[in-house]
Amino acid sequence: MRGHYRTGEVERLLGVGEHVLRYWEKELPILAPTRSAFGRREWSEPDLALLLRVRHLVRDRGLTLAAAMDVLIGERSKDGGSRSALLSEIRAILVRIFFDAGSLTRRAASITAAFGTRMDIRSDVPGGTPPCVQDSTKET
Repeated sequence: MRGHYRTGEVERLLGVGEHVLRYWEKELPILAPTRSAFGRREWSEPDLALLLRVRHLVRDRGLTLAAAMDVLIGERSKDGGSRSALLSEIRAILVRIFFDAGSLTRRAASITAAFGTRMDIRSDVPGGTPPCVQDSTKET
């Protein structure tokens, strides 16, 4: 993984708009991206993990930002609990992403077969094809 992510990259990874990131940053003092030499916000990997957790608490669990903040504070007050919880959440999200990528690859292969045009959705994946996604367009 990389060290820092620009706001646009974080938006795409989280599936939220810039206005949402700015709001979360304003309301949650534990979110504190650094600034580049050009004044752009840069998010570290720990920031990204925290944002993923916030998104899960707000979207998936339906908590308000204030309630999400309470949960985060509670997790951080436990010895090592915060890191463990965040890692578990990240792993679960990555597994979902890998399964979705595999499903999309198979779907693209069926569209290719139907219309005779090859579509390579993997070219948009940062870092290349995830190891668990096999190329279903290759003949075995």
